[in-house]
Amino acid sequence: HITASLANDENDENDKGVCMNLSWNQNIQLPAFSCRKSGYALMLALAPNILFLLLAWFTNTARPLINLDYFIAALLFSMPWRMSRYLGIAVFLFCTLFDILMFVMQLFPFIDINGAIYLIPFIFNAPWSYQALFVLAISYIIIMPLGLWKLGIRTNLYHVLWVCIPLAVLSYFTGLFQYHERSLQMNIFGRNNFFYGKSQIELYFANKSFATFTISNAAPNFSPLRFAHASAQLAQPPSSKILFIVNESWGQPKNPALQAAVLEKLAAERERFAYWQEGHFPFVGSTIQGEIRELCALYVDGPAMRHTPPSQFTGCISHKLQQQGYMTIALHGASSLLYDRSNWYPKAGFSQIMAAEQMMGKPTCMAFNGVCDSALFPVVQKAFATHPKLFFYWMTLTTHTDYYAEDLFNHRLKCAAYGLPADTMLCRNFSLQTQFFDELAALVKQPEMRGTEVIVVGDHPPPAINLGEIYKYLTEEGEVAWIHFKVKD
Repeated sequence: HITASLANDENDENDKGVCMNLSWNQNIQLPAFSCRKSGYALMLALAPNILFLLLAWFTNTARPLINLDYFIAALLFSMPWRMSRYLGIAVFLFCTLFDILMFVMQLFPFIDINGAIYLIPFIFNAPWSYQALFVLAISYIIIMPLGLWKLGIRTNLYHVLWVCIPLAVLSYFTGLFQYHERSLQMNIFGRNNFFYGKSQIELYFANKSFATFTISNAAPNFSPLRFAHASAQLAQPPSSKILFIVNESWGQPKNPALQAAVLEKLAAERERFAYWQEGHFPFVGSTIQGEIRELCALYVDGPAMRHTPPSQFTGCISHKLQQQGYMTIALHGASSLLYDRSNWYPKAGFSQIMAAEQMMGKPTCMAFNGVCDSALFPVVQKAFATHPKLFFYWMTLTTHTDYYAEDLFNHRLKCAAYGLPADTMLCRNFSLQTQFFDELAALVKQPEMRGTEVIVVGDHPPPAINLGEIYKYLTEEGEVAWIHFKVKD
């Protein structure tokens, strides 16, 4: 209790006795400190972190122990006005968006705000892990605000400040320290953000410098390619028959013997080939970025390809060969609506598009409920039997994460013999890759394929729900593999 008073009384013999009396009284009463309310305040500030810390532990991803962004929401929830608590919900949801993105982009480095928004309409055909994360996120953003609202009622702003201010100060002075560190090569996309306390919003923009809030239907931007690309290996002048395959999630393992086993049956046919080349190069990006990398030697930073003008594709291989009289065909087992392929494939110079809607009745596999790659080899063979001058582009599908065991019928690869445990996602990936290349080996033996130049290249390294698998069994740079050969006439 504080009381202050001031009095001033002056008498002047020349005046008639002017008296001035000024009095100031003010009472300031601080709330009584309560351990119970402090406990609720601590729960209010820290509760939003619990689920994300559990996810980080389960998936081997990185996350600050405390996301400082939620402190603002905690302050708003602790105020005694309903409107402030509604504002607290809005702030919580905004902070949660970035917490989710910082988690997801470690597992799937090609996902940013635009990519996440763009893929939402396809969620019901997406892999089960995408669906599970989506359901978990929706459940969380519904249930958690209700819990925070109740916690805010049981405490007050005074106690929340007592909790948040010391934690924020400690986080500031420990800002350069981490409770765990990975190698420098892994310090990308937030995979080394083991801070004690940090803002996830700040970390998102620090780790994803190209991140923007532009809507998902904005025209993508193209720029000169900063990565290597396998299409640079194509013969000049062009071969009359070209099979160009962008292979979903084909990466480079640390153990080269594993890759050799995957390619074993195809490599055994080298006597049929005029030459054989293979290699790998670093690349981190989405499937659409892998496609544009190979077809057009460009880098693209947005998913809404339908807004791209035709003039952007004039330098693409398919467009150039179409102008030279080639029949140009694009094949993909999923719907052509995904990534706007029905729109930009024709602009890129493809005379014919074969997607799921053009192949009704063919066997389907788990990945996006699309047509199985194994069912498409006869389609490829028929095209080469029909067109003497052909550029056939195939974006594969069955090897898409989550690498479903239900789609695997070829069990030739014994992962454990190459140091890769049989129960890992990456074992399923390389087993499905083995299945694909074994069928490709059978295809190139067919008479229709004589004289065909073939390139197979990964779109991006294979993702896995547990980052520990990525670090242990794939090359640290995040590489895609490629092969290049030509079947003798």
